[in-house]
Amino acid sequence: MASSCLSSCCQVWDLSDIDKDGHLDRDEFAVAMHLVYRALEKEPVPTLLPSSLVPPSKRKKSLGSVASSVPGLPASPPPPKDSLRSTPSHGSMNSLNSTGSLSPKHTLKSGQHSLSWVVPVSDRGRYDDIFLKTDADLDGFVSGHEVKDIFMQSGLSQNMLAHIWALSDTRQIGKLTREQFALAMYLIQQKVSKGIDPPQALSADMMPPSERGTPVPDSSSSVGSGEFTGIKELDDISQEIAQLQREKYTLEQDIRETEEAIRHKSAEVQEMQSDLDRETASLQELEAQKQDAQDRLEEMDQQKHKLEDMLNEVRIKCQEESQMISSLQSQIHSQETDLQSQEEELTRAKADLGRLQQEENQLEQSLAAGKIQLETIIKSLKATQDEINQARSKLSQIQDSQQEVSKSIEQYNSTLNGTHGGSMTNLADMSEGFSDRENGGFPPMVRAVQVRTSTEPLPLPTDVLDYIFQKHLQY
Repeated sequence: MASSCLSSCCQVWDLSDIDKDGHLDRDEFAVAMHLVYRALEKEPVPTLLPSSLVPPSKRKKSLGSVASSVPGLPASPPPPKDSLRSTPSHGSMNSLNSTGSLSPKHTLKSGQHSLSWVVPVSDRGRYDDIFLKTDADLDGFVSGHEVKDIFMQSGLSQNMLAHIWALSDTRQIGKLTREQFALAMYLIQQKVSKGIDPPQALSADMMPPSERGTPVPDSSSSVGSGEFTGIKELDDISQEIAQLQREKYTLEQDIRETEEAIRHKSAEVQEMQSDLDRETASLQELEAQKQDAQDRLEEMDQQKHKLEDMLNEVRIKCQEESQMISSLQSQIHSQETDLQSQEEELTRAKADLGRLQQEENQLEQSLAAGKIQLETIIKSLKATQDEINQARSKLSQIQDSQQEVSKSIEQYNSTLNGTHGGSMTNLADMSEGFSDRENGGFPPMVRAVQVRTSTEPLPLPTDVLDYIFQKHLQY
């Protein structure tokens, strides 16, 4: 049953996928839902899609251009969009397969037989061999599923392959004859090898020779009561199918619940029957004992009472054991919960321990680095302290020298500012005091001042004072 349903679904898909692109658009989905609805009504799925079920959008759109390229074949306008919105009754919808048919208006000129076919003769044999290998069921047709792998090997896009399929499937039956397959392979080869795109419509020399001069369906012709009625009616059917499926699901749910209740009641009846059998066996045993030992009736009655008492005791013990078992199960459940909590706490503790160990390692590394840095700082401090001590020693010497210079300056000033009538002999004496350290005393400018006497104080030149100060700073 499941295999049959799967086969029917696959057949419905193949019929509905009119352009063989592996997808269903809105019109193709409407056709699929119609076929499914007909299948649910116990009608067989057709092997070929009737022309009355082909949506107008899937019919040969390029028929007008084909007709215009052939002399004597008038072009027909596309069908009006309003025809897609007509809503016939369910009777007309259900009779699509039987009464709907397209009436051809035009035929191709018989002169087309004299036209040569675009498929080269040298390639036809190769295409025929591929066709024979692909036609597994030997029905003279290949479906889109059978040639899918061959077409996909070309590397062309699905849209391009779908367009080539639509051009080759001149009868729009969802399958290709040998000549149609050769035409499709030729168009694919032209695109792959030469980059020539397939035309929007087949020209006269592209039509398969066996189909020239045969009636061509006119997409604008009237289809009577079997015309494809569009999407609205099929949407209503889809909604009805969905409603039926929901009702079916509800009924199945009720059936399952009823069956479950029946199974439950059956189990109870079986248990009661077992109790009845056990009681019956006991009763038969008692009757046998009564029949066998009528004289010991009283004794047996006493034994019966004793047995009943023992039975009550056993039942009481059974109840106590049941309560104890329930209590133990509760304790086990509680212990399992506690154990799970302890395991979670252990996991968290392990995680905390790992984190603390990681922090400890980081602190130890930081401590080691700090020790190294501290040793470096201590060495730097010692070196800095030594430099400070040296600087202090030099500073002390400089301060001593500065004090001596200050004293010398004061002596010079006191000498220079002496009373009139005095002499410059003291200046020479002071200069001699510095000569021991300066190897030569004062420069000639200062010594020249020593021989000059005046009643007025003689100021010491600025360059002399600077020279004396710099000399003392060197010490």
